[in-house]
Amino acid sequence: MKIELNWFEPIELGSSGTLRANIKNFDLKELPEIAGVYLFYREYGATQDALYVGKTENIRKRMKAHFNSLSLIEGLENTPQGPKKLIFAEVKTRSDLGRALNQAEKGLIQHYIENNHPLLNKKLMADHFDEITSLGNTIDLVDADIWVYSTQSTR
Repeated sequence: MKIELNWFEPIELGSSGTLRANIKNFDLKELPEIAGVYLFYREYGATQDALYVGKTENIRKRMKAHFNSLSLIEGLENTPQGPKKLIFAEVKTRSDLGRALNQAEKGLIQHYIENNHPLLNKKLMADHFDEITSLGNTIDLVDADIWVYSTQSTR
């Protein structure tokens, strides 16, 4: 399946000290009601760190829920210094949109984990990640530690 992510311009949410006030006063009408993936991140100089990745069928409604989520706001406030930002992309596919959203989110999460970004997803939803460690080092092909993300818990 081919999936396109059409990214919009980033939105600055503020630093840890101003984040709550800025989010409280944010006009949600500025956000479109589109299906997509989104990324909360921080910027510090030339460094950008992914902090949280998500997916939704309606960006505006999902941000309303996130902006009322104390655990997410506290998580963003407790990250290292630098402005916190939001960027989102409309997901486009000619196939199943629900599957495309799941795959886009999963791909972004796995990409950022592999590149050592401090994702809050890993902390807030730790039971959704499994780390598979290979031991024995018999050949290079199987000598890799990998992360597996699942949308369903097996507990």
